[in-house]
Amino acid sequence: MNETVLIPTALEASPEPPARNAAVLRCCQARQHSFELSLDKRRSTYETQQYARQAYRDAMPDLAGYENIRDFIACTAHGMVIGAIEAMDATKFLYAAQVALGVLHHAPKTQKQPAV
Repeated sequence: MNETVLIPTALEASPEPPARNAAVLRCCQARQHSFELSLDKRRSTYETQQYARQAYRDAMPDLAGYENIRDFIACTAHGMVIGAIEAMDATKFLYAAQVALGVLHHAPKTQKQPAV
């Protein structure tokens, strides 16, 4: 059987790949740097992984403001995929992000001060 698969225009290969999330890149760089330090210090595989995971988490953005929360979620998801964040921790992180988003949603709107 000859079936033709049509690829929608939006999914076709673009000349430039999408930009990588800066926060995720920072977390990955921190993890990689930790791996390199561990090699220099001849740490065990277990220690290397633990330090790298901690470096990744330490580089994650604070849960303050919409953009940071969005980036925190992106870092958590990417961390799960690459093994930097364990599933049990990821659920806690994502719940914390959900709570932070809820707080933003219910935050009082700032009022403009009348001109004097």
